[in-house]
Amino acid sequence: MFCHITRTWRARPLMTAQDAVAGIAATITGQGLKCTAVPDGARYPDGIKISDERMRYLEDHILDRAATRGEWNYTVLPGPRPAPAPEPAPERPGRCARDALNHPALTGIDPGGLHALAAALDIPFGARREQHNYANRGHQRVNAVRNRDGSNGSRRIDLTDHVLAWRLREHLHLPVQAIGALLGVHPSTISHATAQTAALLAGSGIPQPPAAPPPDPLPRTPGELLDYATAAGITLTIPDNGQTMPEYFRTRGENLRHARS
Repeated sequence: MFCHITRTWRARPLMTAQDAVAGIAATITGQGLKCTAVPDGARYPDGIKISDERMRYLEDHILDRAATRGEWNYTVLPGPRPAPAPEPAPERPGRCARDALNHPALTGIDPGGLHALAAALDIPFGARREQHNYANRGHQRVNAVRNRDGSNGSRRIDLTDHVLAWRLREHLHLPVQAIGALLGVHPSTISHATAQTAALLAGSGIPQPPAAPPPDPLPRTPGELLDYATAAGITLTIPDNGQTMPEYFRTRGENLRHARS
């Protein structure tokens, strides 16, 4: 004897959007926090792909993933997370390292004093440059506004190098050609930088840090300069950058007498 049993299956209805909203709205946390949920009737296109670059930005700046199941549990920050401080830019090749040149034996002032002096000159330096650019072009440049210092973003030496070149000139009486060889720029760039720095200091009234007197005797050749740096514990080399280091360092008075003769 056989018995045939027939079972009727009823498909479970699919959860609707209204069911999901109602379920979320009925949620209460252990501390009694209630949730509010409303349906979003907007239509969103599908098939949109997010670039890897955009996803990296979201991960780095927008999403705060939980330690447990971070792929599901995360917080969308109300504002972008601040970007980490940029790594210091590498030294431009073909020049002496700034830390080596910014030494009291070469500049006559404390390294921190040189940086403080450059920071104090930042506003008058930018204002003077932008005034010069505006007078020449009749309008303010877009890059000048973006860079906040009146520059076009492509200067070969920055304001700190301006002050550094000026101090090398003042303390060791190095000619602009020698300083240009150390910084890897044309002597005319150094001449402009030192003259502009001196004019800004004279016109702004910014107090200068205490400076030691120039050494006696002054280094008068590249070899003497290197020996002087070595005696002060400075590792200094003359870079190979296409700028010619003069064989003999004339002082300003000697240059003037040479020009008259």
